Amino acid sequence: MLQISSSLVALLRRLAFGTAGVAAAIALPSAATVVSSGTLLGASTLLAGCDDESQPEYWIKRLDDTAKRPAAIKRLTQFYEDGLTKHNNNREAPEMRALLDKIVVPMAQQYLKGDLDEKTRIDLLKALANTRDPKAKDAIIKAITDFAAGKAHHEEMTQAASYVKVLKLKEAAGPLLDAFTKIKVSDKNLGPPYKFTRDAMLVVHDPSWKGKLIELLNRPIPDVDPKKADKAALDTAKNEVYWQTVAAEVLGEQQAAEAIRPLFKAVLLPEKKNLAATAVVALIKIGKPAVVPLLDILANKDPEMAEISKKLGDAGKYAHIQAATLVLGSIGRAEARDPMIAALNAADNDAVRAMIGREMSKLPASPEAVRALESAFEKVSVDALIPPGEPAKIVIAAAAEKFMDASIVPWLLKQVGVLKSAKGAKEDIDNIQAALLQTAMKVMKKDQIDEVKKVIDAEGDDLSKKAFQQVTTLLNACGDNVGCYLAKMEDPATQEKNEQFVGIKAIYTLGSLGNESTKGEILKRMPKLKNDAIRFEALNLIDHLSPNGDKATADELQKILDEQAERGKETPVDPAMRQIISRLRARAS
Repeated sequence: MLQISSSLVALLRRLAFGTAGVAAAIALPSAATVVSSGTLLGASTLLAGCDDESQPEYWIKRLDDTAKRPAAIKRLTQFYEDGLTKHNNNREAPEMRALLDKIVVPMAQQYLKGDLDEKTRIDLLKALANTRDPKAKDAIIKAITDFAAGKAHHEEMTQAASYVKVLKLKEAAGPLLDAFTKIKVSDKNLGPPYKFTRDAMLVVHDPSWKGKLIELLNRPIPDVDPKKADKAALDTAKNEVYWQTVAAEVLGEQQAAEAIRPLFKAVLLPEKKNLAATAVVALIKIGKPAVVPLLDILANKDPEMAEISKKLGDAGKYAHIQAATLVLGSIGRAEARDPMIAALNAADNDAVRAMIGREMSKLPASPEAVRALESAFEKVSVDALIPPGEPAKIVIAAAAEKFMDASIVPWLLKQVGVLKSAKGAKEDIDNIQAALLQTAMKVMKKDQIDEVKKVIDAEGDDLSKKAFQQVTTLLNACGDNVGCYLAKMEDPATQEKNEQFVGIKAIYTLGSLGNESTKGEILKRMPKLKNDAIRFEALNLIDHLSPNGDKATADELQKILDEQAERGKETPVDPAMRQIISRLRARAS
């Protein structure tokens, strides 16, 4: 053991910082403190660490040096990135937390001082945003505030918005809204912050924004022809579409009942056609509060909406009724069913009949709804079309299958016979008959095989006859065995296009045999459903089995979407899944 005096310890400290010469005389008085050689070595190493370039403390000290600041930021960022790599991107690892506790506050303080050149400022903000550390929030908010004031680069806004999204930073709400309203997507030099800002707003969706967002949504949009309009008018239209589309999305997330009328106008007005689909989704998310106002529009009791339709001319005479029908069907609540049945029975226009019938099939079924749909089909002419040019009778025949009710099979078969003497083009009649037979095959039970076979043999085309053989084989093999149909639905062979009708038929049979527990079985099998048509029908089955909604199932479906998004994957079925998720929640509200 070495006996080292307190004066020697002080001298060593000065030597470590280079403040004293090495030739000083050292006395060792007898009353010295006893210190081990290991302790002495540790103290020396710690003191020397502040001048060790391999340690973050060295670079933290250089942040205040204008000349060395860029290198310091780069090196501190590298410490962080190297740590992430070492710890498998786990920011919560003890070593990573210790590092962040050292570097984030000093780096954030540099950004808050505001005396940085643009490149250094961008690099520093990017590094801070990437840490996702709450201690960086003041710097992040400053970046958003400065961007709104025209004092920050769009890359800073991009990075700041990403941080806000991940941390759901409510404190950023005010500056975020200000920045959003300053973004002009018409600016070719803007870069990507418009998308990241939108994503952050959907996560934060602060209630204090409602007034401003509704104000945006009420603004007109120039109805311009991109090929003829001058640049100023075109730029105005682009910017308004961006602002109003995001406003509609956020108001939907907020379930803002105050936004129901401006959102519906966005569905109805031709000038707002580019945000109509977004407005429909927002109304679905608002859910129950939207039903009563929409039912008034459906019943033609809203003079303002009727007047908007009137201004659209003969082609738009029923636009408000059709739009209300579309939204009510998408919301899918049972209290809309009887008013929609009444509207369907009272309709005097084939396109309106077909649209109400299509949307009514998305509501919980009832015998009255089935009869109203059958009646509408019989009234609609063979050559009637609904936008964007679909045959009205085929639309209604396809809607009937959504009830998943085998009791309609005799009526379907009867209509195939009635059409033989109907007036109209042979091709149109053949297509309608094929649609009726397809619906019959989807919903029929085993004891209806012979009844359906007679009509298939007499009127069916080759595709119908092949599908019938597949359906018959399945029904004979599975009977009333739910597990058998579940297995057939997910069978890899069934995922092939030439066998997909087997999987579809299995799903429709589960619609009549299944119960609440069947939904869980469907969810478990979703990853194995590689065929888009089968996947789509499986979602319809979940919808059918949830007449009162189901938030838990909606959450599970959302997880599937979120996982796909993380992998950068988008499937053709995703829009339907989003709508069904919203409907499950709207029914349960």
